[in-house]
Amino acid sequence: MPIVLQNLSYTYQPGTPYESPALHDVNLTIKSGQFVGLIGHTGSGKSTLIQHCNGLLFPMAGQAMVDNMAILPKSKDLKEIRRKVGLVFQYPEHQLFEETVALDIAFGPKTLGLDQGEIQRRVRWAMKMVDLDYEKFKELSPFGLSGGEKRRVAIAGVLAMQPKYLILDEPCAGLDPKGREEILYQLKRLNEKGLAIILVSHSMDDVARLAQRLVVIHQGHIVYDDAVRQVFGKAKELEAMGLDVPEVMKLMMRLKEKGLAVHQDVLTIEEGQDEILRVLGHA
Repeated sequence: MPIVLQNLSYTYQPGTPYESPALHDVNLTIKSGQFVGLIGHTGSGKSTLIQHCNGLLFPMAGQAMVDNMAILPKSKDLKEIRRKVGLVFQYPEHQLFEETVALDIAFGPKTLGLDQGEIQRRVRWAMKMVDLDYEKFKELSPFGLSGGEKRRVAIAGVLAMQPKYLILDEPCAGLDPKGREEILYQLKRLNEKGLAIILVSHSMDDVARLAQRLVVIHQGHIVYDDAVRQVFGKAKELEAMGLDVPEVMKLMMRLKEKGLAVHQDVLTIEEGQDEILRVLGHA
């Protein structure tokens, strides 16, 4: 069963001089195993939307559900919902606090009241999922790791809860190129193993590489929800909302303007390379 947001609206500080509408009549369904990109200009409502997916916020109108469980204040299902929907905020390594990597990843499973054997099994499994060797990293302090490694420890801590859906808000923010590639590679692998992923990102290149479906939110409204290639094909409309398209697509647009008969709907460097070689082969 999916995550379902239905006719959902939310306003911050309602009834005060600081009232700020954030979401308006939002309808969204995220199914098991999907990889969904979520993009929008700063202040568009992205963070507000994802916090409704696991009960950090509750709808003021409409409803939010996870696997047929309604997300409501004081609901007996909230604990199970938050286990099913893992949420990784920006700079999650700031939430690391234990003395060792293994203890930090074990924190979540401990709160579920699991026995020690199951906790250790989950820690090992989660570290394997993010390519952190258990024997090498288990006793290390998380604070002495590289940026990319810290980020992977933080993600492993969420994975150890064995969620069905994983939501990440700008998971590559602040990382160097190596760390960025590590995280993107791990997300691709996790999705291939069946985990549904919702990736919030300002990087059009990242969502173009990884997502199968792209949701665009603007001023609290979902304006596009379609296959990635279809959405990025609306370059002018996205530009009007302060959004961009992948760099390789912009290159193709420039080549087209120069008279080269290239297709513009390319999403990755590999696709761009193939398209240029195709055209040159016919020149």
